[in-house]
Amino acid sequence: MSKLILIFAAFIGFAALAPADARSGRDMQRAACERDAHKFCAAEEPDAIAVERCLRAHMKSLSSACKKQFKARGR
Repeated sequence: MSKLILIFAAFIGFAALAPADARSGRDMQRAACERDAHKFCAAEEPDAIAVERCLRAHMKSLSSACKKQFKARGR
C-alpha cells in the first residue's frame, strides 16, 4: 500500500512540474488576447482551438499585446 502511495505521489509531483510553464504561457496569452477573442471570435467560444484559429485569421486587427503572444510562442 505504501509503495502505491509513493508511486502516486511521484506521479503527481512530476505532473505538477511539467505543465506549470505551459500553463503560465497559456494564461499570459489568454490575458493578452481575451478582449480580441471576445471582439472577433465570440461565436467560437468556448472552443479554444476554434478561437485560436479565428484569432489567427484576424491577426492584422489584433492588439499589439495579443500579436506579441503569438510571436513569442512561435505560432
